[in-house]
Amino acid sequence: MKNYIIYCTVAVSLFWSQASLAQTASPSSVWIQLEAQPDRATALESIAQYKENFDNIVGFDIGAGWFGIALGPYQEEAADRFLQEFLNASLVPRSSFITTGTSYQRQIFPSNEARIEPTQNKVRKAPFIDTAPNQDTASSTLALVPDIAPDEDTATPSNLAPTEQLIEASFSEQAMTLAEKKYLQRALAWAGFYENAIDGLYGRGTRGAMARWQISKGYEDTGILTATQRAELIANYQILLAGLGFTETTAAKAGIAILAPSAILEAAQYDAPFVQYRGREGSIVQVILISQTGDSARLKALYEVLQTLSIIPKDGRRKLTKSSFTIDAIDTAVHTTGFARLRDGEIKGAFLVWPIGDDARRQRVENEVFNSFTRLPGALPDASIFDAELTPSDLLSGLKIRPPAFTQSGVFLNPEGYILTAKKDFSSCGTIELENGITLRIAAQNAKLTILEPKLDTAPAALPKFQTAPLRAPRHISVGGYAYGGKLGAPTLTLGLLQDIKNLAGERNIARLEIDTLPGDIGGPLYDQSGAVIGILLSNPKNGERRLPSNVHFAATWGWIEPLLQKANIIVTKADTVTAVDAIDLSNITQNTVALVKCWD
Repeated sequence: MKNYIIYCTVAVSLFWSQASLAQTASPSSVWIQLEAQPDRATALESIAQYKENFDNIVGFDIGAGWFGIALGPYQEEAADRFLQEFLNASLVPRSSFITTGTSYQRQIFPSNEARIEPTQNKVRKAPFIDTAPNQDTASSTLALVPDIAPDEDTATPSNLAPTEQLIEASFSEQAMTLAEKKYLQRALAWAGFYENAIDGLYGRGTRGAMARWQISKGYEDTGILTATQRAELIANYQILLAGLGFTETTAAKAGIAILAPSAILEAAQYDAPFVQYRGREGSIVQVILISQTGDSARLKALYEVLQTLSIIPKDGRRKLTKSSFTIDAIDTAVHTTGFARLRDGEIKGAFLVWPIGDDARRQRVENEVFNSFTRLPGALPDASIFDAELTPSDLLSGLKIRPPAFTQSGVFLNPEGYILTAKKDFSSCGTIELENGITLRIAAQNAKLTILEPKLDTAPAALPKFQTAPLRAPRHISVGGYAYGGKLGAPTLTLGLLQDIKNLAGERNIARLEIDTLPGDIGGPLYDQSGAVIGILLSNPKNGERRLPSNVHFAATWGWIEPLLQKANIIVTKADTVTAVDAIDLSNITQNTVALVKCWD
């Protein structure tokens, strides 16, 4: 019944639109449609603003509760030139298009003119749309209802034979402009039938989408929509868009323009490298733009920074290349999708944060925002996170950081990226992962140590050598680890002493150290002066009320390491020299062989 009502309403509206246009313009004239508004009052407000700049602004009822705002009419051969001039001068929205006005019904402005002749437009003032570099611009609402080519079946259901109907629909479709065809593809996408590019090219994908839509509505699946069917599809599209208020929004300082669902978003907030559009009334919805100058290294840094944000769930697909990255992350609360691309020394991208359980609308909003993404000149100033040694502890450029439950260090073992670290209660972790986001799982463990296996191959930059000869004490050693939980972006090297090859209880293969380490160093490798690994730093045992000096720590040595390697069937490289290395070489070994392990709830 609902579809039947829409069918009748649209059919009658299009019938009367032909009569209206007969009174307002000659057959060879066209209009420049600027925007559409969901109610008469808002349309008249917009018209009043345009009227300050244009003498030939006109408003029409275009059906389904919408009102179109247009300039004209113009002679068809002159309209393209005028539209381009207005766009170049930023006088009209970039979404403006030329239409024959077959969707226009009753004229609402000017109210008492029976006929409007084709005109040469008179521009009175400066540009209506402000695009100054230091301001955001949210231009008029996206023009929602393009012209639908005239067709005999728009008034009542056709009595033509099916073959004749198909021919008539084909001719009608050929009369559509490229903008109208793109609009129809967008409507098919919002209806859930089309997933390819919005390019106005009606190939196999578009034809298949049309046929599937026709089947869903009980029509014959010809793959070519009649004018009535197009009108029904567009009317449904308008209803879906009405509550979101898509507007062409320009973040001029960031050099990005998008179509944003402005009805559900607050004003932009700038905090490099992000432009944030938060949801109204505490809604979880967000649109976030990324804008920075940089290279592949900075692109990678941005990718890693995003992994720490609370709006980017840990689960989901991720891909990082030298020139782009994409993220599709989901948990029980939000679904976040986005991308960034490096081009001509500028990194720009967009992210959409949407509540879980509303996937149909999320996909449609995602299509609108991402497909409309346009790069403009300029980028935000360099973000402070690229200058400071430490990132903020709770906020990053205005976005909340999601801290892991705990972090610790480890050492790579083989080319497949297996990691040896101190044993901890990893069973409490919802996800165990490396700094680059690769997920880990437990491969083997004993009472002191754990070997973690990456779910994807992640070849380390270099592999350490393990010293298997008996240790002697005292001697100088060092511990490599992410002392600050990854905030420095690289492991540090802490110098100390191996005081004894036994612990305080006399247990062999648990060396006692004199060294000032931090919790993030736990699990990190213990190096001798040749740069070979001789042990793994352990967390100090809890001895009731007895407290050890802060510089007393312990490490599991080869007697604990070797059996676990055999259990996991892992072969490591053994040291064949005891030649001392200098501080720079030892620092390089640390940089290339130490891993950061994160536990997420």
